[in-house]
Amino acid sequence: MHTAKLNEDGTLQEVYKPAIYLDTNFLRQYYNAEGSEFYVDDDGNEVEPQLASDFQKKDERKQMLWDMISKQDTYKDFALLRHYAINCLTKASLIITPIAVLELFKLHAEVNFKEICVDVVGIKRIQRWGDREVGKHLTQLFKRSLSNEDQESVRSVKQDCTFDLSFAEAHGLQGTFYVKDLRLRITEVDVANFLWVPSFLQFDATDIIHIHAAQLLGCDYLASLDRDFSRNREIIESFTKFKMLCSVKEVMDVMMRNRKQDT
Repeated sequence: MHTAKLNEDGTLQEVYKPAIYLDTNFLRQYYNAEGSEFYVDDDGNEVEPQLASDFQKKDERKQMLWDMISKQDTYKDFALLRHYAINCLTKASLIITPIAVLELFKLHAEVNFKEICVDVVGIKRIQRWGDREVGKHLTQLFKRSLSNEDQESVRSVKQDCTFDLSFAEAHGLQGTFYVKDLRLRITEVDVANFLWVPSFLQFDATDIIHIHAAQLLGCDYLASLDRDFSRNREIIESFTKFKMLCSVKEVMDVMMRNRKQDT
């Protein structure tokens, strides 16, 4: 993960153009596809790493379940996307902000806590848990960690549920450009001019902030796999200066159109 530099007005410098803003939904899938970039070439063909022992080998059982349950095309698309981004094969840049990183902390805590609890209370009970129920238990866990620093079990669960940003920067988020000093400001004029529209269309507040941030940064595209975005892409594009990318293949089209000629 690299640090993105801004102009004095808070927009991205020209070197990052075309800039593709990743919302949390898209970034989470990109993060989860870590390691897949080693198994494709520049054209997306499957290959084996030259030094397979130096790389994380695909777990055959996980791969079998992925092939059976998920869409293998999506996995391959993210593999090629990561391959291009990490190896700097394109002039297009994948832009992320503290907004998405904050949500990764939330998602990581929720998913990992549920996985840990499955072995204790069973999958049926976990399936009924929503954000509020998970939050209640995580609150108890956090309070225990503050009062029982020497209790290994509490520390261990809390650590497993805490998103390791330093590790992610060098692994799952590799190939992205991080706007550390996002100058986010929402005025009454911003709301009146456009932001009321996605709110009217029932977008979550965080998704609206993603739209606003992409606009403030001067990004050329906003990439999301959220159906709210794909369903309303024409409306969003009519009010903003960026275009919507609603699939991994659409993002790859931009990456490949801007492929560096000397690679």
